[in-house]
Amino acid sequence: MSRTGGTADATAGIRQRLGPVAFHCVVWSLVLVVLLPIVWPVMLSLNEVRPETFFDRGLRWWLDGVSFGAFLYTLFGTDVPRYLWNSVLVATVTGVLSAGFAVTAAYGYDRFDFVGRRAAIGALLLFPMVPPTIVAIPIYLRFLDTPLFDTHAGLVVAYVAFTLPFTTWLLIPYVSQIPEWLEEAAMVDGSTRVGAFGRVFLPVAKPGLAAAFVLAWMLAYNEFLFAVLLIDTPARRTLPVGLTFEAVPPGVVSVVASIPMLVIFAVLWWFFLRGEVRQYGK
Repeated sequence: MSRTGGTADATAGIRQRLGPVAFHCVVWSLVLVVLLPIVWPVMLSLNEVRPETFFDRGLRWWLDGVSFGAFLYTLFGTDVPRYLWNSVLVATVTGVLSAGFAVTAAYGYDRFDFVGRRAAIGALLLFPMVPPTIVAIPIYLRFLDTPLFDTHAGLVVAYVAFTLPFTTWLLIPYVSQIPEWLEEAAMVDGSTRVGAFGRVFLPVAKPGLAAAFVLAWMLAYNEFLFAVLLIDTPARRTLPVGLTFEAVPPGVVSVVASIPMLVIFAVLWWFFLRGEVRQYGK
């Protein structure tokens, strides 16, 4: 064997050994970067120390000062649980309605050809371009003298109007990937257009509906401006507004506010895994 061939084999062997090591180093570095924003609030909520102190003394010293007192105070000594429930309720109803209206709108835009179709689709981009502060004041004045003011129902109406353009735009490309012949086959078998939409189209569109629901849910859950204008009773405040009136540890609030979002993603995880739509020869 020549010297050149031996060198090439040695180089290939080194690459073969170092390749998996480099791969795992990159992967675990990315995992740490992703987990740091989640782990750090948990650490701050369990031990109220300054970051400089933690880095100086280490994890072992930090474990000696772990306490759940801040969690107990937040959950039983403040109105944060009530604000959290209000946010979850409003966001969940908003997500369901916004996803439901969006899938029908996206279905109509994709399946039917009508005058002004392109203009109607393009008009969906106009509302997201308008600053929320400009839209919030007219909505507040409109709701002020109606039964919708200072109610969760009124807040849901405002949130659905706010999130519907985003969810519709999200679902239009997804609906276009679902072949039309699925509904046509159902109508040939005697089903109506509405029946084909409900029995054939919606089951296939579940992953897209889940994504639209999560998008609307997150937008409504984190929204502040509409909530502070349209809700006047303290007991009906959502979490972003209620936290401005409560003196609670920021680490605890971050953990508590993240729990509903983690639950939503865990429940809908199966739909996200099935998110790829088959190309049925379309």
